[in-house]
Amino acid sequence: VLAPRLFSRGQASSVLAPRLFSRGHHVGIDRFGTDDPRMSGTVVHHKSGLVFISGQTAAAADGISAQTKAVLAKVDERLAAAGTDKSHVLQAQIWLKSMADFKDMNAAWIEWVDPNNKPARATVESPMANDRILVEIMVTASTSE
Repeated sequence: VLAPRLFSRGQASSVLAPRLFSRGHHVGIDRFGTDDPRMSGTVVHHKSGLVFISGQTAAAADGISAQTKAVLAKVDERLAAAGTDKSHVLQAQIWLKSMADFKDMNAAWIEWVDPNNKPARATVESPMANDRILVEIMVTASTSE
């Protein structure tokens, strides 16, 4: 079982800690953040070396810059828990509530992204599940193994 690397034993948050189930668990696949009945927060497929991180939001933060930075901090936490980092991000999908926020979101993204390992990326405008959400980001990365 892949253990989160951000926390020592007993300190892992329920969001990042893996939960394995006898039914539906596949050898070579670890799932983190399984408290949500709809999805896993992170899935690591060891055979392919891929890490899939579900869409991250930060509705509590005010403004697009603050939300983008908070979302990317969550992405960093999930990548670290899966044993990798942003230099291994292969693809990012970004949803904005309004394309008017593109410039400010992009500025926060440029501060965060590894300039030597920029992923493929798409950004679209979309209605959000909660009116306070301005941005949602989902990434696929490779393991650092």
